Amino acid sequence: MRKLAFLTITFAAVFAAAPAARTAPPKPGPSPSPTPIVNGTISVCNTSGARPITGSLSYTLAAVAAAGGTQTITVPVGTCATQIFYPQGTSVTITENVPTGYAVTSIALSGGAATLSSSTPTAGSAVVVVGNAQALLTFVTSGPPLAPPAARNCKVPNLLGLGLTAAKAGLLKAACTLGRIHRAYSSGFRVGHVMGEAPRRGLVLAPHAPVDLVLSRGPKS
Repeated sequence: MRKLAFLTITFAAVFAAAPAARTAPPKPGPSPSPTPIVNGTISVCNTSGARPITGSLSYTLAAVAAAGGTQTITVPVGTCATQIFYPQGTSVTITENVPTGYAVTSIALSGGAATLSSSTPTAGSAVVVVGNAQALLTFVTSGPPLAPPAARNCKVPNLLGLGLTAAKAGLLKAACTLGRIHRAYSSGFRVGHVMGEAPRRGLVLAPHAPVDLVLSRGPKS
């Protein structure tokens, strides 16, 4: 019994003196993958409106500095510019530098899941929120109004022998207007037909100058 008690005490002492087993720290897991950046693109296009234009037009694209800031591009009429990349969700203001006398008549956006948040054709400007693919922003621009043709001078036509209706048409064609009408007896011209005009035929006058006519009353009885 004494031996058994001794052994029990000895084993208890040994286990009490032994250090506690250490638990291994957990191994670190894999690092989370970074969120990929999704980019979209904008391509600026232009086309002629009702009054055709030629050459090239320039455009300013303005975004926050982190997305590329402000840049200016030149686009030949009837073409589209190279795609410009922006992070998805970037707000980009695109403005056409409209030449004097020209006018932007419409601005349209297509493709790329982009959004046209505002459009002001009279100012040649639009704001696009970039999507996740290629978007086309098209400006339709017309040239300046055509200048009216220069007024022609009146060259007095030969109206002798014409009736009044035909004489008026002749004056209009010659850029002249009908002045005063006189009547006189004549045995050489039929009644109501032109027997005289003033100023004389062939003279060059100011545009729409009046020409007086003398119409025949027929022979005096």
